[in-house]
Amino acid sequence: MKLFGVLMRVAVSIALFPNLLWAETSVFFESDPLEEQINSVRETMDSMPLSATHPAPWTFGYASSWDDEPEKPLVIEIKFMKAEVVDLVVMLPATLTDFANVKQSLGFPVRFSLERLLTDGSVEMIANHLNADYEEPGMGPQLFTCPKPVLTTGLRITVTQRAKNASWWRTSHVVALSELFAFAGDRNVALHGRVMASSSFNVEGAWAPEYLTDGFLLYSQTNHKLSDPTHVFRSFEDEVQLEIDLGQQRVVDEFRFWPMVQSPSFNFPLSLGVGFPRSFRVEVAGNHDFSDTKLFYEEKDLAQQPGGGPYMRQAEGVSGRYVRITLRDGIRDFRREDPGEISLGEIELLEHGKVVSGGLPFRSRDAETVGIELLTDGFVSDGEILPLRQWLTQFQQRVASLQQLRVLWPAATEARIRDGKRTTAFLLLAIGLIVALAQLVWVVRVVAHRRWARMRERIACDLHDEIGANVSSIAHTAELLKETMHAPSETQSRLLGNLIESAHLTTRETKHFVSFIENEEQDRDLTEQFAQVANRILGTIPAKFSLENTRSFNALDPTTKWNLLLFFKEALNNIIKHAKASAVEIHTRRTGSVLLLEISDNGCGMPEGSPSCRHLESRAKVLGGQLGVHSRLSEGTRVTLNFSRTSQS
Repeated sequence: MKLFGVLMRVAVSIALFPNLLWAETSVFFESDPLEEQINSVRETMDSMPLSATHPAPWTFGYASSWDDEPEKPLVIEIKFMKAEVVDLVVMLPATLTDFANVKQSLGFPVRFSLERLLTDGSVEMIANHLNADYEEPGMGPQLFTCPKPVLTTGLRITVTQRAKNASWWRTSHVVALSELFAFAGDRNVALHGRVMASSSFNVEGAWAPEYLTDGFLLYSQTNHKLSDPTHVFRSFEDEVQLEIDLGQQRVVDEFRFWPMVQSPSFNFPLSLGVGFPRSFRVEVAGNHDFSDTKLFYEEKDLAQQPGGGPYMRQAEGVSGRYVRITLRDGIRDFRREDPGEISLGEIELLEHGKVVSGGLPFRSRDAETVGIELLTDGFVSDGEILPLRQWLTQFQQRVASLQQLRVLWPAATEARIRDGKRTTAFLLLAIGLIVALAQLVWVVRVVAHRRWARMRERIACDLHDEIGANVSSIAHTAELLKETMHAPSETQSRLLGNLIESAHLTTRETKHFVSFIENEEQDRDLTEQFAQVANRILGTIPAKFSLENTRSFNALDPTTKWNLLLFFKEALNNIIKHAKASAVEIHTRRTGSVLLLEISDNGCGMPEGSPSCRHLESRAKVLGGQLGVHSRLSEGTRVTLNFSRTSQS
């Protein structure tokens, strides 16, 4: 029974929890390593900023002409404002929404080379993809690291194979790029660089060679976590002057004005850029009274309609500590008749690509302003502003992670399906093994039971035929001998009587033992057998029974029952032989898993120094129990037996 239970538990565990068997390997479940990779990629993506597109960018970028010959090489050259040590070039693909309403890249070159122009007039290769197709870029930035720090005056892109045109344009192939960046450290030195292209598609405010380096993207360089749509500065005057103290002498070489985006959560294009100044002036001074003012940049009539990203401008650096910005002629909201306003989301002043105005307060002499403290807090209404190079790098990593997930997800799904089939097959196999094991155990038990039954029958038959017949013959011979003796002595009569009585007693006990072996009495109520044995042995001595938990005693296995009966008989025989008792009490009870049999008499008791009850001790040992004998002279004797229900199983 114990072995069967253990085998069943093992089989069920394997059937229901097969992964426990392969807990230290990934052989059984193919999907486990893929799931780990997916979780790792997701954790990486969670640490990266979110990027979102604008419904109305300032400009789209550069595209080749419709009428150009697709097989003809296309050359694009970018000249920087001055030579810089460029260490990273980034090409941002143009995008479109196709006829299936899916956003995809448009016109990124299939085969091309990227070279840098050096100060001595020579050319050095940065990336050569002329002999093999460039992998589909998706919509993410494409990063090209320069091999070594060298002064660079510009870049050259040579395209020998163009991408298939997925738009409605009347051309089979096209080259298109949203923006090109050339970083010298954190600064984008390609900003407003001069662009020359052997072919171009020109649409005012949308496509043109100069739009390749104007800094205007389809995306906003923020961690796109919507905060407050009213997170903006607003002035209700026709002109506003803002002044800021940079805290120390700085070389200001770039500024960025972030337009107000009133409804980033609704992507409403008409709300973009309301209040953006059409004319503005940026001045730098060394003295706080601006007595030594130097002009950094002036815009008298902004041509472009503002989009969601910042307006960027770089120029020759101007040194100074104080900056004054004059803003005029804010774009009116045509949907309202309210007077005009000047609104911005953020103003950034930069030195070599790093923001030097962050957290420093602007001040204005105009009392009609709202949220002036928000101009340098590093946030706009659609999220936190990130450094341009950092944002592009993390944007590319996020796109690469998404592409990796697109590969891992189908593979993991197929692996899960295979794992499910394998688990089902293994479960069915385990269930089959359980059934087969159960049948095997049942067959073994049946065979063993039959063998034991045949053995019991043979032993019972031998006992009945041999011992029974021999003891009966002894008793009969003793009776005949007693009858043939005319005047037996007292000793002879006593001995013959004892012999006859012992023979009859042996015959009765043999019959009981034979009945037990033949399975005639082992399933009977044990308490009934106690009563029968007590009546047979005690005769006229009354016995009082107090039997509790009889079900636990009846649940004992046959061998334990038989040994318990023999213990009970031995105790009663001792009372008859030695106790001279007139009453006997018999108790049974159960405490936990321990069973107790107690037999008490009111006889003469046992004097001190009496020999131990060796037969009772032997029976108690067979039962795996503890014997207790408590007796005092003239006060009777109490015999107790404690044994465990499981000691004989």
